[in-house]
Amino acid sequence: MNSLVVESSPKIRDSLCYMLLSLGIKGIPCGNKDQALEAVSNLNEDVFSAIIDIDNKEAEGVELIKELKQNPKTIDIKIIVHTIQSNKEAVIKMLEMGIIGYLLKPYNETETYDKLNKIFNRLEGQEKRQHIRITPDPEDLLRVHFRITGYPHLISGKIVNLSMGGMALELFSPVEHELLTADTQISSINFTLGSKQISPPGVAVMRKDKYLALKFNAMSQNHNMILAKYIFKRIGV
Repeated sequence: MNSLVVESSPKIRDSLCYMLLSLGIKGIPCGNKDQALEAVSNLNEDVFSAIIDIDNKEAEGVELIKELKQNPKTIDIKIIVHTIQSNKEAVIKMLEMGIIGYLLKPYNETETYDKLNKIFNRLEGQEKRQHIRITPDPEDLLRVHFRITGYPHLISGKIVNLSMGGMALELFSPVEHELLTADTQISSINFTLGSKQISPPGVAVMRKDKYLALKFNAMSQNHNMILAKYIFKRIGV
């Protein structure tokens, strides 16, 4: 699922893209209307939604929305606006333009994440979200370690692919199949991205010889953003 992110501020633009990725959506960063229209034209996949700053004149957000809604190829894009405008008249005008949601300024990551999650959950029946999976750069040397009940040794391995929902790894040392199987609960999956330690709880979902797939059960918003930032910089846009 692709979503345009049309923001004049690089910092907010990147933050929104990381946030979308943590929700199973690939953000396409654009600084203005022309970049957004070019992205839509060049993408091989359809654009499902767009987050558009309508206050900044350089971004030309209002003009972009009009063009998207006038084009039969983009008329169905679900548009979320980012704005300081919250009065009744402004909200009515946005609804008349076909806006399906809005994010209020000043920008707040926690509030924005919660709002976006609610918006996309509401749209879930229209298109299924899927986590994007990447293969880490070998030079990053991504390693993972954890413990399981009934096994005295630390289990460790090399991460071979990674997504917001989990990872696949190659175990460094053999572990008896009866001890580490699908459905094995793990209280803390420990790995480092850059200098940031991440340790979500999880569960084994598949085991084949020395390869193991893990699913994250929960992750803090801070760790979510660290993981999203790492993945986003490696998927290309």
